[in-house]
Amino acid sequence: MLTADIDALRPVTGRRTDWPAEAIEGVFRRVYTSTQPWLSLARTRRDTTDSPADRARWDVWIAALTPPEQSVRGTYTQACVLVGQGREMLRALRETLAPCPSVGSVAKEIERLIRAGALKPAARVPRRSLARRLRVPAVYVDLALADLAATKLVEIRASGSAVVLDAAARVSAPGLQQDPAIDETSVGAA
Repeated sequence: MLTADIDALRPVTGRRTDWPAEAIEGVFRRVYTSTQPWLSLARTRRDTTDSPADRARWDVWIAALTPPEQSVRGTYTQACVLVGQGREMLRALRETLAPCPSVGSVAKEIERLIRAGALKPAARVPRRSLARRLRVPAVYVDLALADLAATKLVEIRASGSAVVLDAAARVSAPGLQQDPAIDETSVGAA
């Protein structure tokens, strides 16, 4: 049934000028009809995630795909965006139906690899190979890297690539576990 709902949300095609207001309203109704049965599962995923980045993406989808109380009025562009958000949320739900590690545990594993030296400072993080190795959807690695960027363990570059920061470049952040060598240096300096 989930796959059928994803298929029902085909991208909007055609020229903008060819879409009357009734057709655009029909697209909005189709999106809400296809995603409505899945919003409770999306809320569960949001409430049980251990990743701030993952929680934020579920919040965006839930807010966008919750039907308004009054009639739907929107533009062609808004309809296109809503169809895309509906497809993304339903695909994310499909990916999470099979048991796999949480985003938080993926972040902990990447942090362990960095601390163990398997991922060297200034090196790009190999997202695809990590996803295959950890047997998780690639988006889980992206979300885990966003969480690790918030702790200054990695840096997300403008190009979208993630780079491991070296210990000297890391700024102490709340919740960031520091290596014992870093703690000894700071204690010795005090």
